[in-house]
Parts: sequence; C-alpha cells; structure tokens
Amino acid sequence: MINSIIKKEWLKIKFIILILFIVSICVLINFYYDLDFLFSTVEPESMMWYRFATLKQKPYEFLSYLFFIIGLTISIFQFIPEKVNNRIKIMTHLPISLPKSLFLHLFIGIFYIFILSLIITVGIVFITYQYYPYEILIVTIKDICFYFLGSIIIYLGVSSAIIEKKPKISAIKLFISLLFIFIFHKSIFTNIDLIWILISVVMLFITLDSFYSIKEQRLESFLFKFFVLASLLIVVFFSYTLYINKYKHEFNKYYIFYSPITKTFVYQKNFGEHRFEYGIKGVKTFDRLEYESYLPFVYWKNLDIQKKLPLKIENETFNKQIIKESRLSFSYNPTFLKKQEVQMYPLINPQSKIGIIKFPEEMIAINDDNINIYNFDDGLDKNMTKELNKLLLSNKVTFPIKNIWGKATNMKPFDLGYFFLDSKEKLFRVNKENNKIYLDEVKYPKDIKIKFIKISENKKRELAGFAIDSKSFFYIIDYKTFEFKKIKLNNFDYKKMKLLFISNPKYYLVRYTDEDKYYGVVFNKSFKKLDEDNFE
Repeated sequence: MINSIIKKEWLKIKFIILILFIVSICVLINFYYDLDFLFSTVEPESMMWYRFATLKQKPYEFLSYLFFIIGLTISIFQFIPEKVNNRIKIMTHLPISLPKSLFLHLFIGIFYIFILSLIITVGIVFITYQYYPYEILIVTIKDICFYFLGSIIIYLGVSSAIIEKKPKISAIKLFISLLFIFIFHKSIFTNIDLIWILISVVMLFITLDSFYSIKEQRLESFLFKFFVLASLLIVVFFSYTLYINKYKHEFNKYYIFYSPITKTFVYQKNFGEHRFEYGIKGVKTFDRLEYESYLPFVYWKNLDIQKKLPLKIENETFNKQIIKESRLSFSYNPTFLKKQEVQMYPLINPQSKIGIIKFPEEMIAINDDNINIYNFDDGLDKNMTKELNKLLLSNKVTFPIKNIWGKATNMKPFDLGYFFLDSKEKLFRVNKENNKIYLDEVKYPKDIKIKFIKISENKKRELAGFAIDSKSFFYIIDYKTFEFKKIKLNNFDYKKMKLLFISNPKYYLVRYTDEDKYYGVVFNKSFKKLDEDNFE
C-alpha cells in the first residue's frame, strides 16, 4: 500500500518536480552571475560585506520566493487534481487510518520540497562561500533554513485549504495560510522565529482536520484547539510587531527650542495637515515670523540673507562662521539598542598623508570567542588578526564581547574607531591608523552599566559622543580624555524614549519624548542646567 501511494504521487508530480528543478538551476546560475558582476564592479569588494552586515542588503534574499513557490506549486499539483476529480474521498477509504493516509501523502510532498530545497541550499552556500567570510556564511545558512520552513508552512496551509470540504472554511484556511507567510517573511530571523516550527506542526493537524471534513468529521481534541488558538495569538503578536516596526507613522506633536532672546522655551505644536501653533508655554502664542525671530541660531540662514549677521546677544557677537561651527547634534532611538545580525564593521584606516578617508579593504568581525580581520583577496587576514589578538591578550580582554559601537563609515573628517564592552564590562577602543592597529582601555565610572554609546566624529572635536547606562543616566563623552560627564535628564527612559542633543553657540539643548510627554532641558557650555520644561 505504501509503495503504491509513493508511486502514485510520484507519477502525479514528477513533471512539475522536473520543471521546478530546472527553474531552480536557472535561478541559481543567474544569482551566481549577478553576484560575480557586483563583486567585480564594486570597489573595494569589502563594500559588499558592509552592505550585507550594516545595510542589511542580502543578495540571496529574493530566493526566498523560490522556496515559497516550490511549496505552493507542489501543494497545488499534488491535491488540486484529486479535488477536481473528486478523488480525495478515495484517500479516506484506503485500508489504513485517516491520519496515516494523509501524513503519508504530505510526507511525500515535503520530501520533494526538501530535495529541491537542498539543491538550492547547496547552490547558495557554494556561491556565497566564494565571496563572503565565515560569519556571513553562517547567517546565510540560517536564513535558508527559515526559507525552507516557510515553504513547508505554505505547503501545509494551501494543502489544508484544497482538501477542506466546506468552501467557507477552505477560504478561511487559505487566507490564514497566506497571512502566515506574509508575517513570516522578513529580512532578519531571530531565535523567537523558531516558534514557527511549532506553528507548522499545528498546521499539519489543521490539514488533518480538513481531511476529516471529507467524512463530515472534525478534530475535537482540546490540545488541538488550544494550539490553534495559541498559534493565531502568536501570529497576531507578530502582526502587531510588524506594524510597529514598518508601518507606524511617527508624529512629533511638539518641537521644543530654547530662545537666547526670551530666555525661555518656545515651541511649535503640530496638529497635522500643516497646521501649527507657536508660542511660549503659559505665556502667549504668536505667528511663525515672531517664532523664528526668537531662534536666531536655528534660522540663522534667514538672518544671513537679510544681512542681519553678525548678531549681538548679551554683549556677545555671533557671526555666520561661529554659528556654523557650533552646530552639532546627536540622536538616540530605542531601536538603536538592537545589535547588527552580523557583527562585521569596516576597519577604517586613516592615512596622515592622504586628505580623505578611503573605504577600507578590511573588515573586523566580532565572534563569541575571538575577533577576526578579513579582506577580500586573502579572506582571513592572518597577520592582522594575529596582531590584534596580541593586543587583546595584553589588555586582558575577555569574551564574549557584549556590545560594540562606532561610526561604520568613511564619510567623516577623522576616525575614533570602535568602542566595545568585554564580558567583564571593561570598555576598550580599537582603531587603525597609518596601517597600525591600536587597542586601549577606556576608563569610565565603575558603578554604571553601559547600555548604549553614540560616537560623533565632527570637525569641532569637543564632544566624542554620549553614553547611556542601565538606569537611563545620560553621559557626555569628552573628546580629548573620553571622560564621562553625567548630566541629569528627569524621567528619561532609554528603553522607550527618543532623544536629540543639539548644540548652538550658547547652549546645549536636550529634547526627549515617549510621544505622550515632550521634555526639554537646556545647559550652558559647562553643562550647568539652566532650565527645563515638559509639554503634553
């Protein structure tokens, strides 16, 4: 009986399997050609690694659709003929139990999906191995495993919809299955996505429920109903997360500035549809022109056009050059806390005899128990990796590295390198300059736990950036000494709030919000708090 079923299913889908195999080979050849063309035209080739790690541009991502098409196609060609010719009922009359009959048919479909997926996987891994380092190859394999899981999900979902006897329930199952794939498909998969394995098992039993419907029966098990409900709730959660991450429109109700003219906070309140209100809280409102007149450091270009510069405030004179050179801003968003999927960063190498910083040939890769340096021509750069690991050993760096921060671009006037925390919460800075690697420990208050660092490499060279600790305390990092200077921000919560640090010739302004309350704090150039306020 089993041999007969296997032979029957093979005869039914062998031609579509052959077509899918040919299509897969053609797609892989095209993928190889396109990737080779990209690496041969992009200079340096490490830019392609940067695109993968930092910009999340995965060259094989489009192949996920090939996996989904395979699952969808095999499902259609395996069960549509049975449905059209009313032969599904025959499957229920085989001399074996209903679950065994269905699972045997599904196993055959999944087996061929696995074979085709394995061929594609071997092809992708082989091609990727020619161009990318080990760290990216591992992520590639992980992604492909999830693509295969997606093909199983769509195979089972569509199969359940085809087999289902009642049209309305069939339409619901098809809709839910397509929704599952829509929610499932994304660029980066994490550990939480392993829950889809459980959901695929639940879908196997949903398909069995459809099979029982042929005999006017249903799965009545409490566990089945519980896991179906749990799966739907999980997908609703994933749907909400997808909406928040991709489709939610950010709306800033207030823009807060501190006026050097009125010595108060002035605000712009947004009502949407280009409707605004300008004013001083609890004092008065005014039109846009008056609002701009109170903020000469923000709208200095207008003053320059009107020939009203230099400007004199409290016996201090500010010309165009002073205002331009003082301008600096740091931004923070809780989304910045998320680590890169691949911890690879361009190893910037400024040359004292060259005016601009070129994008480097080398990339530094952070692993659980080591740090490697790669370049495209040699792969693992053994000499530079050995040199770096000597520095790691001499500085007693312990693994795993908890986090790393830096500005992974060459579009900057100079390079401060990367700051990273080792397993013992020691902070280090690694950088390369004039072809030599440097590694130094950065001292900071030991009673804090660093959660985030933002590095700024600006021409002013006064502030190196800022840090935030586990208690949401905010620290400015001095450029010359890397000293952490704590400034107090009442009610700031780094897990929920966005923040913007703004510099002008007289003040430092910090704005932060959870989109319900909007806070503004102003400091003088010595970081003494001058005023603060909040708006709702």
